Amino acid sequence: MAIAKIKCLRIIGLQEKLYDVAETLVKFQSFQPDDPLNFHSDIKMFIPVQTNNPYGETVEKFNTALESCGVKCEITGISEKEFDENTAHDVDKLSDKLNEFADKKLKLESDIGECERNIEQIGHFLDLNLEIDKINKCRYVKANFGKLPKESFEKMQNYSDNPFVIFFPYSHDDDYYWGLYISPIANSDDVDRIFSGLYFESCGVLDLNGTPEQYYTEQKERLPKLRQELENLKAELDKFIKDNRDDMNYYHSYFTELQKRFDIMAKAVTYNKCFVIVGWVTADKAKKTAKALSKIASVECTLTNGKEELKHSPPVKLKNNFFTRGFEFYTEMYGLPNYSEFDPTTFIAVTYTILFGIMFGDLGHGLMVMLFGIFMKKKKNPLGSILIPCGISGALFGLVYGSVFGFEEALNPLYKALFGLDEKPISVMEPATTNTIIYLAVGIGILLVTLAIILNVIVSFKMNDKENAVFGNNGLAGLVFYTAAVAALVSQMMLGVKLANPLYVALLIAIPLVLIFLKEPLGKLVQGKKDWQPESWGGYCVQNFFELFEVLLSYVTNTMSFLRVGAFVLVHAGMMEVVFTLANMSSGFGYVAIVVIGNIFVMALEALLVCIQVLRLEFYEMFGRFYKGDGRAFKPVTTLAE
Repeated sequence: MAIAKIKCLRIIGLQEKLYDVAETLVKFQSFQPDDPLNFHSDIKMFIPVQTNNPYGETVEKFNTALESCGVKCEITGISEKEFDENTAHDVDKLSDKLNEFADKKLKLESDIGECERNIEQIGHFLDLNLEIDKINKCRYVKANFGKLPKESFEKMQNYSDNPFVIFFPYSHDDDYYWGLYISPIANSDDVDRIFSGLYFESCGVLDLNGTPEQYYTEQKERLPKLRQELENLKAELDKFIKDNRDDMNYYHSYFTELQKRFDIMAKAVTYNKCFVIVGWVTADKAKKTAKALSKIASVECTLTNGKEELKHSPPVKLKNNFFTRGFEFYTEMYGLPNYSEFDPTTFIAVTYTILFGIMFGDLGHGLMVMLFGIFMKKKKNPLGSILIPCGISGALFGLVYGSVFGFEEALNPLYKALFGLDEKPISVMEPATTNTIIYLAVGIGILLVTLAIILNVIVSFKMNDKENAVFGNNGLAGLVFYTAAVAALVSQMMLGVKLANPLYVALLIAIPLVLIFLKEPLGKLVQGKKDWQPESWGGYCVQNFFELFEVLLSYVTNTMSFLRVGAFVLVHAGMMEVVFTLANMSSGFGYVAIVVIGNIFVMALEALLVCIQVLRLEFYEMFGRFYKGDGRAFKPVTTLAE
């Protein structure tokens, strides 16, 4: 429900201890290196560290061999085993063996593919009773076997004036005619160009010795032998991998950690005989990390709080509970908060879940969405954790609306048993209820827009941004104007009370608008800046007049956007009413089929649309008023498999 505390860690020591420092930082798996040059004003003496992995070629060869054989290794502990030049030699031998398997496998797969193609192609030229050797020995004519697209075969009539452009088809399928064309040697180049333009594709019949039937039989006998060889090779490879799995996991783990060490070392800079590393570490591991580093001879560490390093943009790690954690997916989609902001995940979790439930109110559909969310969560899809609470919310509001898979009267016995009611308390499609739903939707919009403005005031004061906190359209001035305008409009329309007298308008509407109009100069005055006046008051007034008009328009459009909340309540009832109207035109199995298919269609379509529309309300109507989302993620160096 908040942003985890981050500390800035500065490390200084002798260059010969750089590797030991990197090894310790990787071990704790909570350090994110940064560029030290950004943390120091005088960088003339600093030189970036040039590091080379001593096992670079071995690592590359090993990883290539693993990929070629489709081997996926796991990260395991490596502290119990020594890695040296002899071990590197063993890795090279293992890589060579894997590459040998990969080459044989690739060769066999290529031979099988070629054999299958030959069988497929030669199969179109069986029963020709031709000896290919004799055709190749012809001195005055040239033959070419292959396939011609059906469209091209139909275009052959365009060459009727050329006696040498003739195609003799032997067989055909849905797309091609298979056959040959024969041309005099003297005209073969011209004829070949014509057939090339007709997309003729040659096949290897002319390379055969003997008849097509003989070659076809040979290839048919060869294919199962090749496939058996491939299966034997795969079995041998699987056994080799199984026998060497522990070693491969160890080598992979060591190389992964080694690369992480060099990644940290590459971020260091040196001066004289010393090095400097700067980065970020979570507060819960900061002291332990610094203590472990201090045990290394000549190494010194200093820790500072993230709030003291705001100018260096501390990375952000979100910290939420089981309910809100899934909604981090939406927060990250918009943009992580910077370190001085607050985490809006809880806000979006609560408002998104409630709005989804209101718009998707159906007990049966909600439970189906919940079950689908559980399925997606098991598949490790991030949307699963969002759909589960949304489905529950939809089911709860379905109880309020009295809707179960579109059956609007199914819950009447429940209402009678619990509350003594003859029917459900809310009938969505009644005219009076429809108007109430529309009014409530606008009321929800007013409430959430007001809440967004209040959040912006709090965040702006927290960030010491008095200009936006007091004079912004989402600050105190905007809050007074918006609530006053809404109060005047509601009291006039709903209660018949006229609040908008001259004094009310002057104090609560006109003055806040003037403050918003003069936000920039007033903000600079409050901050004590001497250059508070704009360069040209005329240009400032013209520009801010149109900006003020846009601000007023945004209040209206943002509020009216929430009409879609009420609209989707009515859309659901309307779509299910159409389904049952169609179902009632049939009977028996037809009725059941239409109801089931209609429910599936409405549920899938509505769930997709509601998810998108609620997210739009969150991002455009609310987040834009109080949230920047310009932070960066905390990504510590770790050897854990991602």
